[in-house]
Amino acid sequence: MKFNMKKSIILTIIYCMGIGGLTLSIGALHPGSNNGVAEAIKRDKELLIASENTNNDMNQADDKAQSASTSTATATPIPPPEATVTPGPTPIPTPLPVYELSVGGYPEIEQFFHDYYVAWNSCDYDQLKAKTTNPKNITPLIDLEKETQFIDDIRDNMYYIMESYEEDTYIVYVYYEIKYVNIKTTLPRLDKFYLITDDDGNLMIYNSEMNETLKTYYDERDQDSLVSWIIEETINKSNTALKNDENLRIYVEALYGN
Repeated sequence: MKFNMKKSIILTIIYCMGIGGLTLSIGALHPGSNNGVAEAIKRDKELLIASENTNNDMNQADDKAQSASTSTATATPIPPPEATVTPGPTPIPTPLPVYELSVGGYPEIEQFFHDYYVAWNSCDYDQLKAKTTNPKNITPLIDLEKETQFIDDIRDNMYYIMESYEEDTYIVYVYYEIKYVNIKTTLPRLDKFYLITDDDGNLMIYNSEMNETLKTYYDERDQDSLVSWIIEETINKSNTALKNDENLRIYVEALYGN
């Protein structure tokens, strides 16, 4: 009897344990049947989702950083704009160059002065002004008319031309002889000009004020050996003509007061 009671008790305990274990297994498979287990699983799931979101955010941040780094690394640098150099004035060489004197050889210059002396002898004042850089500095018309009124002809022109240190500019010595009315002997003369080329390519007699450098250079050319010889020869021929022809001397003295 006691044995049977013990056996019953033992079986009852085993039965209960088996039911409990089965219930625990079913609870694990069906969280809704066991609140504690369900809540634990829910928390684990939330933690897992939060962890995955964090990882995704970190991955996205890393991707953006990597993309920015790649963009920066592969971007082509923009070169700075090149500075524009403004050309300055052409420097004047030192010492200033001196060129050889040429007898003729410049047909355009020779024609220019041929036209100039025609205008001078005919007192074409407008033409004379058009050939100079400063028309106000030419000989007054009244004096020009007095000087030329008894000129019969201008002849034997010779043009001595020397390039200047400035581009397209020249120093020109013009030798010619004046034949006065009713006077047999001609009077030799030598005129000196500084000739430039204007912006339109026209030759012009420069009669404006010279700066110190140009004035010194212009005056010093008279000391060049060939130029000096031409000047001296012209003076000698003029003096000889005045000495040999009394009428010429009287007229020139009356005209120029010497």
